[in-house]
Amino acid sequence: MDLELKDKRALVTGSSSGIGAAIARTLSAEGARVVVHGRDEARTKAVAQSLIDAGAEAGFVTGDLSREDVCAEVAKEAAAFFGGIDILVNNAGGMAASSRPDTTADSFNRPWLETPWNDWLWTYEQNVGSSVRLIQAFAPAMIERGWGRIINLSSASATQTEPDLADYQPAKAAITNMTSGLAKSLAGTGITVNAASPGTIATEGVRKGFMEWAAQLGWEQADDWDAMERRFATEMFPQPTSHFGRPEDIARMVAFLASPQASYMNGSNYRVDGGMCRSVN
Repeated sequence: MDLELKDKRALVTGSSSGIGAAIARTLSAEGARVVVHGRDEARTKAVAQSLIDAGAEAGFVTGDLSREDVCAEVAKEAAAFFGGIDILVNNAGGMAASSRPDTTADSFNRPWLETPWNDWLWTYEQNVGSSVRLIQAFAPAMIERGWGRIINLSSASATQTEPDLADYQPAKAAITNMTSGLAKSLAGTGITVNAASPGTIATEGVRKGFMEWAAQLGWEQADDWDAMERRFATEMFPQPTSHFGRPEDIARMVAFLASPQASYMNGSNYRVDGGMCRSVN
């Protein structure tokens, strides 16, 4: 299927690794001109260069999107590469625990009652604040052109909660809710707004964390990812597929939602979670 993305201009936030990098690669492979974003310049530049080496047009910007002044500069620089942005993928996010250098597998998920308010603020700014700022920066020009795509990355945990994850789950729930409301606010403009909600995705970071966890649990074959993935996906995070997703699974969904082919898909949340969520939707 031709997704009709040739020469569309996309900004993918948080695309220096993991899911974001996969989204950037997939959009680029479909002919889009992609601006890669991250906070580490070397890693961000490397992803952009890999797209260029593959024959695509790409650029990169760096900055902490939780800061209003930095976010404004990132938006300005991103728009300057190709004269505007048609597709905004709000993938940057994370949770406060992941930002602490001393975080280990057994301290990553603090108990709800021990999660400080500063963690809530950090996580909300990184997920919701960054998305809102960039939407407000790019949507007016999309309205003027009469076409645009906004895809927000939510999470399976936004609708199916687990114990703790106090700051992360509400922030992702806000992303899902915001997506629906924004689509209605932009009715008739030619812009669609959708959310993609990953389940557990086997990024490099997730694999490393789970292998460390398996070793701490004393599991046999803790250094065998295939064996550990099957066990985690059946015992710890049960799901019908019995394996975790790959970054490319999310990237393909995002690329389709970004395309003209998805013009009748709007204001919705699309789960890519292997059936992990037990609700109908």
